[in-house]
Amino acid sequence: MKNFFLIVFVSFYLNSLSQNIEIYEKPPVFVGCENEAIDNLKICFNTKLNHYIFQNFKVSQEAIQDGYRGDVKVLFEVDKEGNISVVHVDAIYDALKDETKRVFQSLPKVQPGTYNGKPTFYQYSLTIKIPLVDPEFMRNKVSEEQEHIKEFEDLNKIVSNEFDSITKNIVTYKGLEYSSQLNIPFTHQYYSRFDANMNGLGTNSHTAAKPFVYEDVAQYYDFKAEKETLKKGSDGWWSRKIWDEHLVQIQGEDYWFSIDPVFDLQVGKDTDADFNTTFNNTRGVYIQGGLGKKFSFSTSVFESQGRFAQYYNQYAESLKAFGPDPAIVPGRGIGKRFKDDAYDYPVAEAYLSYAPAKFINFQFGHGKNFIGDGYRSLFQSDVAAPQTFLKLNTKFWKIKYTNTWMWLRDVRDAVVEDKAFLTKYMANHYLSWNVSKRLNIGLFESVMWTDTNGRGFDINYHY
Repeated sequence: MKNFFLIVFVSFYLNSLSQNIEIYEKPPVFVGCENEAIDNLKICFNTKLNHYIFQNFKVSQEAIQDGYRGDVKVLFEVDKEGNISVVHVDAIYDALKDETKRVFQSLPKVQPGTYNGKPTFYQYSLTIKIPLVDPEFMRNKVSEEQEHIKEFEDLNKIVSNEFDSITKNIVTYKGLEYSSQLNIPFTHQYYSRFDANMNGLGTNSHTAAKPFVYEDVAQYYDFKAEKETLKKGSDGWWSRKIWDEHLVQIQGEDYWFSIDPVFDLQVGKDTDADFNTTFNNTRGVYIQGGLGKKFSFSTSVFESQGRFAQYYNQYAESLKAFGPDPAIVPGRGIGKRFKDDAYDYPVAEAYLSYAPAKFINFQFGHGKNFIGDGYRSLFQSDVAAPQTFLKLNTKFWKIKYTNTWMWLRDVRDAVVEDKAFLTKYMANHYLSWNVSKRLNIGLFESVMWTDTNGRGFDINYHY
């Protein structure tokens, strides 16, 4: 083919019409294949024939002008004398048929195939794809594909062992929650353990916005040492899980998580009430974990039934929600009737914590927040039920800035519409500045609005 760029592909498939090729059957031998082993004769025949066709086949001008891409199907035979002749050829252009016959007529005579040492006929089918490609290129391509298959097989081997490799990556649990961006569960009793450390002279801590995250407090208080003092040093699995470890604790190269059951059983007595005993029965599960060094999560689900002191019951029922729900348990939420004089109040809390940099932390979830250094707060207290929130903590120099946006429910009977609580929104902004070792100034702004005018949530919070 003169002055023409050809993409040439010859796919040669040898298909012997003999039913079974035994060891005493020898295929035809193409010129140049005489020294090949008998097992390689077919491959050599294929290679030589492909190369000959590539060197001598001339694509018709008609096919070139039409940009034709297709096949030429050839059925040929090698007779007892080693002559190669076309039995049948099929192509869309007559010129391609004629060219195929011409090329095959010009093929050199080969050694005929034999059966039990006697010459015999062999028939083969051949597909020539147009445009053509150098068979040497195709051979290299096949080699690359075979290498790719090998790499793919190696990959399959790796993937097949993936589960076992993950198990091997699990390391001894090291209590990473104590240095994470997770919240320290907020109770005044527990926080009193490290309040003195946080407020020590010379520290640059900010104590008004709660709950704190472990990473901020860890520099003032050793949680791991505290945990060690509580351990019983038990050898048995059950005693270790009860006293010394999480029920489930797993740590890998870039993740960790733990699961713990929660039980809170209380019994008391109220001498001024019609009933004799008070009780609280809580069962739950507490899950926390981390992915990498910047992302943490926590969730807790509690199912509780309780009957409290009479003054507390009366206060809870004074906050009565609409419908059959008898009370709103302070700090927990709506309580359903349990038996005749007790309440059933489930609670679910969860949040995601993300710290893209050391000085900033985002949290989104359902829970409670507190602002203030007292036991109670008129600004934002833990006496409220858990609510959906988005919180941003930014800390730099001697300043900490806390932004909290909340989605709340107004549970008063007076504002119930269509048996549904009205939604209200709240935005809090609190700036804490450590002016000196003995002086802290806190500045805050708070806006609350309802959804009665269809305004909905507005991150700009302006009036």
